[in-house]
Amino acid sequence: MHKIADDLKTKTGWELIKTAYHASDAIGDGTRFLIGNGYLGYRGTFAENTKEDYVACVVTDTWDNADGKWEELVTVPNALWTTLSVDGTPFSVKTHHGAFEKTLDLKGALNHSSVSHTFNHGATVSVKESKFASYALKHVVAMRYEVATDQAVDIAITTGIDSDVWSMNGNHFAKSDYFIHEGDYGVNITTTTAKDTIIVLEKTVWPEDAKVDTKAPKRKAHLHITPDKPCVFEKFMIVVTSNDVTHPLDVAKDLYRKIYGFEALKKAHSAAWDALWTMHDIEIEGNLADQLGVRFNLYHALIATPVHKALPIGARGLSCQAYQGAAWWDGEIYNMPMYLFTNPLIAKNLLIFRHKTLDGARAKAKRLGYEGAFYPWVSGKRGEELCPDFFFKDVLTGRDIRNHFNVWQIHVSMDIAYAVMQYYHATQDHAFMEDYGIEMLLEIARFTASRVVWIPHRNRYEIHQVLGPDVYHENIDNNAFTNWMARYALKVAIDALETFSSETIKRVKKTIQLRDDEITLWHDIIDKLMIPSPNKAGVIEQFDHYFDLETVLPASKLKERLIDEGEYYGWPNGIAVYTQCIKQADVIQLMVLFRNQFTEATHQANIDYYEPRTLHFSSLSPSTNAIGAARANRMALSETLFRHSLNIDLLNTKKSVTGGTFIGGSHTAANGATWQMVMFGFLGLTMEGDGLVFHPRLPQSWTRVKTTMYFRDQTIIVTADKATLYLKRRAMSMAPISVSVLNRNYTLHDTLKISIEKS
Repeated sequence: MHKIADDLKTKTGWELIKTAYHASDAIGDGTRFLIGNGYLGYRGTFAENTKEDYVACVVTDTWDNADGKWEELVTVPNALWTTLSVDGTPFSVKTHHGAFEKTLDLKGALNHSSVSHTFNHGATVSVKESKFASYALKHVVAMRYEVATDQAVDIAITTGIDSDVWSMNGNHFAKSDYFIHEGDYGVNITTTTAKDTIIVLEKTVWPEDAKVDTKAPKRKAHLHITPDKPCVFEKFMIVVTSNDVTHPLDVAKDLYRKIYGFEALKKAHSAAWDALWTMHDIEIEGNLADQLGVRFNLYHALIATPVHKALPIGARGLSCQAYQGAAWWDGEIYNMPMYLFTNPLIAKNLLIFRHKTLDGARAKAKRLGYEGAFYPWVSGKRGEELCPDFFFKDVLTGRDIRNHFNVWQIHVSMDIAYAVMQYYHATQDHAFMEDYGIEMLLEIARFTASRVVWIPHRNRYEIHQVLGPDVYHENIDNNAFTNWMARYALKVAIDALETFSSETIKRVKKTIQLRDDEITLWHDIIDKLMIPSPNKAGVIEQFDHYFDLETVLPASKLKERLIDEGEYYGWPNGIAVYTQCIKQADVIQLMVLFRNQFTEATHQANIDYYEPRTLHFSSLSPSTNAIGAARANRMALSETLFRHSLNIDLLNTKKSVTGGTFIGGSHTAANGATWQMVMFGFLGLTMEGDGLVFHPRLPQSWTRVKTTMYFRDQTIIVTADKATLYLKRRAMSMAPISVSVLNRNYTLHDTLKISIEKS
């Protein structure tokens, strides 16, 4: 057994085991042990728990606004709620005196718990729960509840549908009606503003000798159990919404009939997860803690990803309502890259969602006086901006702070253009470009051109009044990340106009009414846009006059200036604003996206300069800096940041509540970026031209890493140790792949074995 923390362990790197119960861990454990399938997420709580314990089943595509401010996904009634009493005395994990173990089986996507209690009359009773969110029947969560004893006792099991849900921003149930179906209960919900229908239906499988009171939605069953005859109770929770089907009640009842038992459903679920791990697993030898951390994060990335239709990956996935389950730039920059090289259909769906919301992005641009598509900083299902004008409160004055995330953080549109082209380079999916991609690129270029300003006395274009990825410095000019991305967005739009068929281009130009004089302007901006370049020391200035700000090193010392722990560090008057301290990667983010366009010396100069100035207060930051540090051959730093990112959810290192606002739950950007840290960081993977580039540099403790990747319809098995990189194609009949390893060129026909000892 390998120790991860005082009460967290693993045996093989495929399971997370917790060996002690602490009531204070309710938020963190609910996230750690989360089960999900991309359609819904069910927090890793116990059957007895209620909303005070942060129980939640969050369902995708159920956005609703109950308080007039926050549109968020709905937490639905909990149909797995179950309690136990033994000889009239309640059994509870909160008051147990006995053994405890909680396990997340990553390979099978199963949540297990075992709790025992010795009662005053001497009987020791144990309760074992097993749960999974079915990947075979996405609308179903299954539970097996077993009660065992070392001497004869009478037990009572109470179960039902708990509709008193934990909801962050109001009651989303305008109407909620119970109904009976084949002896079980369901609840038919109409949401508050969206007026969606949500059906939650239970299916119970009682032991044959159970005496069940069926008079109320929360029913009680009485049983007599002995050491050789435990109680096994199975329960299933079915969730169907009108956003998925026309008649959700009929579908729920049909699913009810299809459920034959826990083991049968688990078999299909396990087969689905075997297929998922075949595509996504990364095997690590030499460091079991790293192996667990990587698989833990990949698991959470997978369960947060909708696969049933084109929807975004929320910043907290389906672990809670924080960050509204909405689309952020995280989806394209942190989550999508893994799917580009493991399951491109998911990457395609994420981008199709952005095309579906193109009208919303156009409307936002028009409202703010621009052209083209200005994608929301926080996007709902229709592309409307969900980010409010006032996000934080000044704890010293009690006044709301006007942050401009929703109007000045313009790089989100360019990030989407970058993602479109990454998808196209990885797949050569011409049909996607013709149906979706070209239109998005042209509208993003149109917005970009309308956002720059011409400075006559400097004979150049500039971009003013923005935020880069570092959100603490608002109202800045010529942010290096934003300007680089803007030029890139214009370039790829022009490339699309010159690359795809004239018939397609003519059609798209007509659809969006693109004029030739606009294209002429794009060329001029590309030639004359101010692009910050490295200074004599090789460092790129983050934005105009950034170097003039106060230096505080290390950045952690900045905290000493706080008057109140709850202060916001950023604009307009936070303690970071007039210093070089930044919240998260900004210039380093730029260099990670364009890894091959900077020399190793430039990577080194910038990671050495910016990482000590980075507070890493965002879960996005450690992973980006880990990749940047690996590219700069700063391996000790890269490994430290790699593990920092791995442990954000594993060890619950981020605050769950800030300034009275719940921001807990899984950090899907860090989860998805785990794949990037291994592949882009330690294996040095990039795409270049029609081929692949590798620059392997493994962590000191790793003896071997192995994974599978997908590139242009070909599956490649990648294995590396300290001395050798092995590449093997599964289909040998297809065209060979150009590969560059440590600046040496090869052609992959069948297998390649390349020495990397001198890297």
